[in-house]
Amino acid sequence: MTAGAALKRTCMRDHIRDMLVERILDGTYPAGTQLKELALAREFSVSQAPIREALRELEGSGLVTSERFRGTRVRGADYGEMRESYELRSMMEERAVQLAAPFAASLLDELEQRARGMARAMRHADWERYIDEALSFHRRLIEASGNRTFLTVWDSLHWNIRGRIALRQIAQRGGRGLRPLVDLHKSLCARLRAQDVAGATDKVHSIFARIAAAFETG
Repeated sequence: MTAGAALKRTCMRDHIRDMLVERILDGTYPAGTQLKELALAREFSVSQAPIREALRELEGSGLVTSERFRGTRVRGADYGEMRESYELRSMMEERAVQLAAPFAASLLDELEQRARGMARAMRHADWERYIDEALSFHRRLIEASGNRTFLTVWDSLHWNIRGRIALRQIAQRGGRGLRPLVDLHKSLCARLRAQDVAGATDKVHSIFARIAAAFETG
């Protein structure tokens, strides 16, 4: 296999994996659904190899189970599991703030830019842009920690997709629930700018407590 072909297959595997994760997390594929390699290969117009690789990654993250002669079935991720994942994410990002201190000016400028982007998107009711800015904000915070394991956990638990689903759920209620999050992110930026580690970790905790509450009623 050439380098170009290998890269194309990797990109396709990642695309398929992300699509399957989103379908599992948003309920399109409820628990117990059988995921058939051949049917998925036909849907995505690929061979079974990238499908098999994508399913193997999902099994590693616990979203599906695979048994010999019985195939692959969705284990599912209920709203309780989503809330629990946000408890973990909150602890991880609070620690990321501590590790990133003292905060570099370039980091502060970038995070403030993202927070302003969230505010602009809020004013224009552009929820997808809001979500993009928010996810970029938090991934940058994780990167700033310098902890490579944190980034690995972020990717393995598909928080780019979990976060999108959570924020969409809030936006579907008219977006009102997103406004307090804008204010919290602005306050977080202010605490970071002041090099107030304790205050910043408190704001991170408040952000994720509010997002996790979106799953209280399922």
